[in-house]
Amino acid sequence: MHFWKRDLRPDLSNIVPASASNPAFWQHMVTFGISIGLRGALDPDTDMAALRAGTLSWPNPMDVENLERIDDLFHASVNGHGEFVSASDPSEFAEGLGDALRAIAERRGSGSNASVASTSTSSGTKLFQAKFFSGSWFGELQAFPVTSSGIGATESWSATIPAAASRNIFTYSGVLGAPGTTFPTANQTTALTGPVVDYLRGERNDEPQFTAGALLRNRRSVLGDIANSSPAYVKGPGAVETVYIGANDVMMHAFNAADGTERFAYVPGGLNLAHLKDYSDPDYGHHFFVDGPIVTSTSREISNRTILVGTLGRGGKGLYALDVTDPENFAIGDVLWDTGVTSDDKLGRILSKPIISKLNDGSVGVIVPNGLNSTDETAVLLVYDLLTGAKLGEIDTGVGGNNGLFAPRGWDSDLNGTVDIVYAGDFRGNVWKFDLGDNQASNWDVADGRPLYEPTGGLDQPITGGISIAVDPSTYQRWVFFGTGRLLTTSDLTNTSRQSWYGVIDDPTNTGALRRVDLTAREIMQIDAGTLNRAFEPNSPLPGGSKGWYIDLDTPPTNLLEGERMVGEPQVIAGNLVAPSIIPSTSNPCFPGRGYINAVDAFTGTSVTAGFFDANGNGNFTDDTLGAGQTPIGSIDLGVGMVTDPAVLDKLIIAGGSLARTGSVGIENPSAPGRISWREVLRN
Repeated sequence: MHFWKRDLRPDLSNIVPASASNPAFWQHMVTFGISIGLRGALDPDTDMAALRAGTLSWPNPMDVENLERIDDLFHASVNGHGEFVSASDPSEFAEGLGDALRAIAERRGSGSNASVASTSTSSGTKLFQAKFFSGSWFGELQAFPVTSSGIGATESWSATIPAAASRNIFTYSGVLGAPGTTFPTANQTTALTGPVVDYLRGERNDEPQFTAGALLRNRRSVLGDIANSSPAYVKGPGAVETVYIGANDVMMHAFNAADGTERFAYVPGGLNLAHLKDYSDPDYGHHFFVDGPIVTSTSREISNRTILVGTLGRGGKGLYALDVTDPENFAIGDVLWDTGVTSDDKLGRILSKPIISKLNDGSVGVIVPNGLNSTDETAVLLVYDLLTGAKLGEIDTGVGGNNGLFAPRGWDSDLNGTVDIVYAGDFRGNVWKFDLGDNQASNWDVADGRPLYEPTGGLDQPITGGISIAVDPSTYQRWVFFGTGRLLTTSDLTNTSRQSWYGVIDDPTNTGALRRVDLTAREIMQIDAGTLNRAFEPNSPLPGGSKGWYIDLDTPPTNLLEGERMVGEPQVIAGNLVAPSIIPSTSNPCFPGRGYINAVDAFTGTSVTAGFFDANGNGNFTDDTLGAGQTPIGSIDLGVGMVTDPAVLDKLIIAGGSLARTGSVGIENPSAPGRISWREVLRN
């Protein structure tokens, strides 16, 4: 306990990754004890609950030299938040050592965006944050109160799963015209076997921690890890509030936003059944299942109904649509469609949020980037009918070779309520403009038959994050904003190639794709060694004839490349462009990276004209500057690790990060943001 409780390196920042069994975030020692062939007076497998409850006491090891000395090692392991392995034969030792190694590997983290139940800090506003615990591979979804002063320290609730027999779980039937059924189908039962089906439903009698000799994997929680899916909050008719999120326990969950209890769950049809069976295996490593983003319709797209569209993300090639108008009474008829195990050569792993919008052919559609790992490996924009799942359009850019399309953003050119233009980036670094303005879907195509922007000079700058659009009020020119970089594989952690932040003008008089040479270079000018806050170059207008700007994400004053990149979604707030950037850790297992919330003048790429971040928290935006020139701070590290997309509530920015923490900072925001084009400013 002594070396766990005390900070062993008080000179270092307290950012050690925590876990469910070890909440310490300071520099500390964890104790793991091993006893082979000898047991103490206590049994670690059966006595732990009584010891924690205080109905059983730890023996005194100082009285005599006996087996109670072994109990003292057990006691030290408990106090040191480690594991105690007591084995009488090789198989017990192997099993116990495996449990200990999984405990060592367990780390709490978050890769999803925090979501809020409002765009203001009014009474009752909640923030929803999802977390994962590696090693044990379980998850949490928590709600926290939010006020104008920040995020409450105490959770309002943590999501709970009902008993297996009382859960409402649905799945894809595979039957045309009747896509919904209860889980499991006959095929699923045959492929998985009954005990595994029960395990997936949440039955725990086949876990050794509850039944001696049971053969399936022990779980800390029925709710699986939530890695990349973000909470989607919906307030429906009668003020029924629900939070939807995908988890890697093979299900999309619907939770009551008032208390965190599960309303229902859905098992998509496109999942790999062999991997589903692996989930219960004691030697389970990890698979992604329902890991993608979720989007829901609003009254702008379809009245009196709420339709949810979800993707599998890294879990497979597929998407599904559910009618969640009445989530308290969700039934098999509310499963609208599911792509199932698809043979579509254009469809890959969809890692970005689709768009739901009215279309010019009179339908309401789902606009989907095809993602990575499609059979054809080209970047394709797919359009489906929201209610039937029929494919309305397929716009292939023709640019392939390990390529795929990412987060689209729509634009209503004539303000008639339908999306006319869609912008999206691809894995090869191109930005595409798709023309959906015609009333015949067969005429939808790539605008001008070329990219709006294309990379040159051998730059490896994939666009895996989102795009933002805004009109410069002084010139009425339409701007497109995006960042570059990727964080998809383990090798990406050590990639320090140059990545950049871009703002380009979509000028209809352009005769070719824009390139870096057409843009004005801007810089990160200063960094504070203590806070790591940064400032961009002083505000100045864009030179005449320039088609936009770019900022290379390097560290001044030597332009050091630390692997900084942008994989999130930018947004424009009162003329300022705000976007998260991340810097993964390449060598330190105790530090999973860091990140910034960045802000620049959207239409010049230089510093904001006045203070934007209240970095010192004094409520005054005039003294948050760097350098002799008193340039406003433009990048702030919230101390949450690799930061995810921020949410904006009035004059407060809130964001989560890879350390499974949330942070906030005040901003100078003269008007609370509403909706920008066809994507919500808040990542719900």
